[in-house]
Amino acid sequence: MSLSFKDGKAAKTGQVRILTLKASPNSRLTSSPAKPPEAWLRVTPLSRFNQPGEPEKARWRQGEWASSEPWTLAVQAGEYIKMDVFARVEIEGRPHFAQARLLLYGNSQDKENDLEGRAEAPNQPEFQVSSNGEFYWPQTGHEFTFALKDMETAGGGLEVWSGQGDLLDRAEATAGVFNYTPAHDPALDRAGSRATKPLVFVARNPEGDSASFTLVVHRSRLAGLNLGSGLAVFSAAFLFCGLGVGLTRLKEPRLKERPC
Repeated sequence: MSLSFKDGKAAKTGQVRILTLKASPNSRLTSSPAKPPEAWLRVTPLSRFNQPGEPEKARWRQGEWASSEPWTLAVQAGEYIKMDVFARVEIEGRPHFAQARLLLYGNSQDKENDLEGRAEAPNQPEFQVSSNGEFYWPQTGHEFTFALKDMETAGGGLEVWSGQGDLLDRAEATAGVFNYTPAHDPALDRAGSRATKPLVFVARNPEGDSASFTLVVHRSRLAGLNLGSGLAVFSAAFLFCGLGVGLTRLKEPRLKERPC
């Protein structure tokens, strides 16, 4: 299974996202789940933006599905938060897990409501994801590191799928850690500064369980820039500027030396 999401109608207090749970690529799962999926939300206030100096303490909430077939839920933020969304569904007797990460912003004076519906942490596999780039603006060209907790993968690799269900690549493991760098996408570069695309990382174990992590990447901030041409133009301009100053000084009449 995997989680996909899109922007919802903005609330007065902040962003709204709609998440949809769907069969993960190549899952071959066609039957309906025996019971409703479970969902959990781990909300971590980004205190350096909200209240600098306070520790960033995560809190758990039970997710409530807004509809079924497809299973969707709406999430929103009254403050600037990092939200990790977890889902679990059992199909044909096998558990399947999905995870996604959102960065949401809001501006509400009433933060206590975010504590309602608190829940215990789910007992399920978890992807721990980090990047060598900007955490708040994941980009193509950045290297991402995945560590999968509480699940052994078959073959030691992660399948990398597009949001359209095409198998793109496979990330191999080194000492239980997966590294993957999304390639630059010319179509994404041309689509605009806020253009994004989803990538779905899927792990499977020998028993048939699966776990996925949905990562949404932006176009690279630098890939669309022709740095070579830019440096050449800058160097040429600097050279001509220097020559101009030198010629100007040569043309200036020298002052006659005065006797002591």
